[in-house]
Amino acid sequence: MKFDLSTSVSAGLPFHTVASLKERLAWLTNLRWIAIISLIFCVPVADIMFQYKIGFVEITNIAVILIIINILYFFIARYFPFKNEYQELAFLELQILTDLLIISFVIHYSGGIGNPFYFLYIVQVILSGIIFPGKFLPYFNAIFAAILLTIWTILEHLVMVERYLLRNEPASLAIIVTSLLAFYITNFAGIYIINNFMSGYRSLKKIIDQKNVQLEKAIKDRSRTFRFAAHELKSPMIAIQSTLDVVKSLFSDDLRPEVKDMVFKAERRTSQVIDMIKEMIAVTQYNLGMEKPVIQKVDLDEWLWSNVSHHKEYANKKNIELIYNHPPFPVMIIIDTNGFEKVVSNLVSNALRYTLPGGKVIIEIFVSDFSYGFLVKDNGIGIPKEDMEKIFEEFYRSKNAREAEQIGTGLGLNLVKEIVEHYGGEISVTSELGKGSEFKVEFHIDEKHSYNSESEIPENSFSLQP
Repeated sequence: MKFDLSTSVSAGLPFHTVASLKERLAWLTNLRWIAIISLIFCVPVADIMFQYKIGFVEITNIAVILIIINILYFFIARYFPFKNEYQELAFLELQILTDLLIISFVIHYSGGIGNPFYFLYIVQVILSGIIFPGKFLPYFNAIFAAILLTIWTILEHLVMVERYLLRNEPASLAIIVTSLLAFYITNFAGIYIINNFMSGYRSLKKIIDQKNVQLEKAIKDRSRTFRFAAHELKSPMIAIQSTLDVVKSLFSDDLRPEVKDMVFKAERRTSQVIDMIKEMIAVTQYNLGMEKPVIQKVDLDEWLWSNVSHHKEYANKKNIELIYNHPPFPVMIIIDTNGFEKVVSNLVSNALRYTLPGGKVIIEIFVSDFSYGFLVKDNGIGIPKEDMEKIFEEFYRSKNAREAEQIGTGLGLNLVKEIVEHYGGEISVTSELGKGSEFKVEFHIDEKHSYNSESEIPENSFSLQP
């Protein structure tokens, strides 16, 4: 089990990461495109259908200016990445202040306080409450919006600027005061509610992040303890195995049959425990990041066969037919050979372990137009339906697997899934109880690597990378 905290939050900004702020920048840009389309659409509708006496030319000019500004924002966000969250927040605040100014001009040219859409100010105020941590910037933006609306309303009422009316006559002082009060109440009540809600959310998020860090530390400590215990067990178990081997080789003829049988059983159990300890060490080393990936370009057929052939001796001991089906053409891939050796080893050894003597284990490579990978099939004990979704969980072993093989960690398939998914692949299983299982490791192919038929694949040039 691994936790990726590469996008963890900073101490100063418990709600944000650079990645999340970039998402909000893109979000604001997209909202602005919607606003631009709405403005351009509303101008002819208001002019032709409703024949309002408002500043259609001015509003159209504002839409053009907004298009230029939005394109500029897009290129800044895309090609001039910010170094930290604070720069991102400053850029966001600049956008919100600019948007509030543009909204104030749009409202003025479309009827001023007499236009019910003057509440559009509150959209930006609410967005600032969602985006910015703390109370300063959200309340500052709420005050800024209120000031803008108030100034424009006063200027329009005193006829210090040209009036654009939706109605036949300007709004009375009573309507102006009532409208401003309604806006102030809605504006500040809204920012108060959203700010309190987001403060609670950020506090909860901060606690979750702290617990996540603690959990990751606990998992690493557990893995270190696990690895230490496995290493400490490995040496005495190897010594026991060596002693049993000496007893078997020197005194085999002198031992009574029942004693000899006990020695052979002890030796077999010792080998199983050593294999389990090796698996524990491999899993903990991978989880602790102690094994660096070894990226190599290999022929999948040759590489896979080389790894599968290591299991032939064990297959022969169990009287299991180990079948490897070679593909008809080379499949050149670039993989982490160190990591995928563990994948192959676990899948093949599991298939052999849970297949009865006289059974078969088949390994084959597949390549289609859209994916490639390999299959490990057996006609062993199979997996119960109720256990299918759990077999990749850490330490989980199905009941029939425990009955067939008492010793096991339940870590192998969890490690396999982790490695495969780390490199963008998928692992799936189909099984029928008592008839066997099929594990499929699959990677998707980019369009540039896909071919319509095998004949189109140039020899030694089929290069795929997970």
